Amino acid sequence: MEYINRIIELVKPRTTRPYRGGVELRGINIDKAKQEISNAIASNQWPVEIIDTDVRLRSISIRQK
Repeated sequence: MEYINRIIELVKPRTTRPYRGGVELRGINIDKAKQEISNAIASNQWPVEIIDTDVRLRSISIRQK
């Protein structure tokens, strides 16, 4: 959960909620946030994956592997 909290601090979503064993980050710029999350995961080798994106809700869902 530590990695997910760091991503939440990085992206600063309007709201978060539990989703499929992870967290849904809502109210964000999807393109920018997806790139920031991917870069943070790759550069820090965090065991986190992006599991879903929803353009209508402007949300990205992530979970720890």
